[in-house]
Amino acid sequence: MINSVDILNNNTIRKAHSKVKNYAGAVCNNNFYSQVSLNTQNVLAQNTVNTILTNDDTKKYLFLINYLRDVPISQNSDNLSCQKQLELLLKNGKLLSKSKSDSSTTLDNLYAMATTKRVEGLDSKGLISNTLDILVNPKYITQNFGDIPDNEKRKIVSSLDNSSDAKKDPGLMDIESSGTCAAASIEVNLANKYPAEFARWINGLSGPEKSVYLNVDLTSLSKNKLEAIRILNLLKAKVVGFSLDKAKIKINSDDNAYIRAYIQSNYWDKGERNAADVLVQSAIMNTGSQGTYDTLTDTRKGDFSSNPQGLIELEKTFVESLIKNKEITSLVYQQIDDNQNLVGYNCSLEKIEKHIKDALKTGENVIIGYVLTNETSGRISSGYYNPNNDGPPNRIINGHEITIVDYKINKDGKTIFVCVDTDDDNPQFVEYSAEWLLPKIHHAGYPAYIVEKDEKEIMKNVA
Repeated sequence: MINSVDILNNNTIRKAHSKVKNYAGAVCNNNFYSQVSLNTQNVLAQNTVNTILTNDDTKKYLFLINYLRDVPISQNSDNLSCQKQLELLLKNGKLLSKSKSDSSTTLDNLYAMATTKRVEGLDSKGLISNTLDILVNPKYITQNFGDIPDNEKRKIVSSLDNSSDAKKDPGLMDIESSGTCAAASIEVNLANKYPAEFARWINGLSGPEKSVYLNVDLTSLSKNKLEAIRILNLLKAKVVGFSLDKAKIKINSDDNAYIRAYIQSNYWDKGERNAADVLVQSAIMNTGSQGTYDTLTDTRKGDFSSNPQGLIELEKTFVESLIKNKEITSLVYQQIDDNQNLVGYNCSLEKIEKHIKDALKTGENVIIGYVLTNETSGRISSGYYNPNNDGPPNRIINGHEITIVDYKINKDGKTIFVCVDTDDDNPQFVEYSAEWLLPKIHHAGYPAYIVEKDEKEIMKNVA
């Protein structure tokens, strides 16, 4: 079920983000950045851990070990070679975990990348290295686009159609604050929870078809089959076939994603998206925005948002439901008026905390959208606030999507949430105190069964 109130775009004012991060770090008592080791149960949700290679697996594994022998150690690998990364993925069960769509393993898809043709301009070894980095270290996933060298920018402009926005204004390709936080958060969940599916996406999106197919249960969108079909039509999903209670859906990146992927393959700098990030995030953005996304300018059109950047809650929940192939309910916790002022909550903070913990205990990550106001961002106390121009203290100035992957209880008995933030310029897991984070959560997505008993009450308050 997709429950959405289109009050707040996920990418509301991004320029205040750096100031916000410093404030949050102070709240977390200088324990803001810390790398944590997630339990295997919380990494491989609903997958049986398999570490035993069959004869066919062994051939593919040894082939990759030899094939990747000359690949330089990536700066995103924690100083691990590709061979060591493969060994680690084998030991923790990720290498032989299976895709939910076609039962292929991570190993199968890595092998396919090495032995079949890739899109022109993309290198098989580089893509495999990118994929290994992400699977071993999801914390390195970022939404930072990176720069395009001037010589390459000139080539791009000359190749574009006259109707292209980037052709008309090349400066639009200089992305300082991207709107892909929701897409990057979904990518984190995909790589963390469904490693074989993640590798299958990279293989399909970088292959000759430039696409990947999902076999989606209609019940993952609604218990009512006709309603599920209506949702697919409403969001303009590329349905290529139906079989019984399933729909086969084509997922693809926009054409300009391959220009960005080429640039990141050849001019990548530390802290930027790699080529695999580009393809996955672009495919998610394109699917969520009804096929209107342009990776060159990080802009979208579509039927549900007038904001040219980001995905709204409805669109994010739709893509998340397709990928997880389960019914996702997005609960809106905050009450926001027409002037973008935070004026109340639809349930208690204790209930929000319970929802998140209940989901984490079942092995689910929780993607949340949180907001900051003039007051909660720290702008008032830091002197950046001008009441004449910035509105009241409760005016929302910033919105962002992050992924909660775990929680712990500190020595004072208080809850600390462990998160992946794809826009903090620091490739580590981040810790937020529940006290700081919970009042800021605008919405969060859960498998429907986890929150069904509270859903009606909360949505009644939304209405």
